[in-house]
Amino acid sequence: MAASGDRKDLTEFVNRRILETINLVPEDKLLDIGGGDGSLLNMAAQTTKGTGVTASEDERKKLCLLFPELTFIAARVQGLPISAKTFSKIVCNATLFYLPAESDVRVALSEIARVAQLGATIWIGEIPEIDEYAHYKMYRGTSMLAFLWHLLKNNGFRAFLGMIRRWIRATFGQEQIILNSAALFYAPPQKMILMAEEAGLRLQTYFRHRDINDARLIRDCEFRYDYLFSV
Repeated sequence: MAASGDRKDLTEFVNRRILETINLVPEDKLLDIGGGDGSLLNMAAQTTKGTGVTASEDERKKLCLLFPELTFIAARVQGLPISAKTFSKIVCNATLFYLPAESDVRVALSEIARVAQLGATIWIGEIPEIDEYAHYKMYRGTSMLAFLWHLLKNNGFRAFLGMIRRWIRATFGQEQIILNSAALFYAPPQKMILMAEEAGLRLQTYFRHRDINDARLIRDCEFRYDYLFSV
């Protein structure tokens, strides 16, 4: 689970809930796919050593410097350089929805099933059931002018002027603006379960994803689900 801005409390809450749910024990071999800041593996190290999969070699190097006692590999979840039936506990949280196409998600699920030991517990978390970009009217694209028009139309004149000021600062190198053109994978529970079963996973249970708000109150996410699978 990658840290959400400065919300370290949120990351810690989600990581702790994951580890408690999968019932990690010292004999387990843990794989964390897309673990972001490495905090879940670091928390799990109190019980057992695990392996983290990062999206890039640069990210792997940074995490190895932060956590020299932990193991990280750089790989795509669609092609894990890991032997079959290696891990007894697998976590893939807030990762699959970043994949560019449903076909990539299907391949990733098959890879997760391949590297799981017989009887392994597999957490696949934060799968949206709807297109959250569309629901929250978030801009997707690479055109700054189109982004400004989107803000004016959906967020009002004040947001539009605020972004104009940011754009000016960015022009002089005082700020960076990153536009996102990526798609967001989403699937309602029935479809997600069917996709996982077709990849070789077996459903144990599923439930709404939980996190905490700014007041540290626990809440159920409106559109995201967590799943527990086995093989």
